[in-house]
Amino acid sequence: MPRNVATAQAELDDARATLATLEEQVRDGDDVTPQQLSAQRELISFAELRVEAAQRTEARMREDERAELAGTAKTAATDLLTGDSADALAAAAKTAADALATLAGLAFEWNAKVEEIGTTLAGIDADLTIQFDAEPWGSKRYGIWGARDRVSVPGVGMATQMDVGALTVTVLLAGLTGTPESRAALDQHGHRFTGLRNLTARGFLEAFPAVAEALRATPQELAAADQRSRVDILEQGRGPQS
Repeated sequence: MPRNVATAQAELDDARATLATLEEQVRDGDDVTPQQLSAQRELISFAELRVEAAQRTEARMREDERAELAGTAKTAATDLLTGDSADALAAAAKTAADALATLAGLAFEWNAKVEEIGTTLAGIDADLTIQFDAEPWGSKRYGIWGARDRVSVPGVGMATQMDVGALTVTVLLAGLTGTPESRAALDQHGHRFTGLRNLTARGFLEAFPAVAEALRATPQELAAADQRSRVDILEQGRGPQS
């Protein structure tokens, strides 16, 4: 029956110890025959071979185990690379990239419209100043006023140009809070900058209430989030309205 290395080594150690005992008995003058010494030395040689055999058996077993584990890993990796998971990940990344590009395009379109309207109003203000020495914002007489970066219609609201970088940071933060996976992704994004990102998001959402409402967490979403995510949501100004 094949022995493991520990058992075979123990048998070898016992054989060597027995030989040492016999040799010491010879030195003490005890009745030990040459045949006993020779037999014990042969037993040691045999035990050494058994140790080597056990080592080889264990090496083969480890190799078989490694081969089996590697085969399983290779199958799993092949399935991962060629199966639905890879396609789903690629599709999600494309969707996210397209959505972010669309968002940026809409934001720059918004900014361009604000600048176009504001430039028109600035021209009206300049014309009024030249002709009538009117006060600044003379266009208010027409129920509107503004500059290149903002326009206001009293009773309706104010439109200002937005920081598109802050917008994308805010949307990123909104998408990466609430679940353990998104929390981990946010940590990998750079946990040392979390405070700065939260302040950026809060400032942006305070300037654009419509976006703030769209990204605001519901009471249920806030309750379901872990403690760190809840802190982030509240620091970003995305908590439920009281």
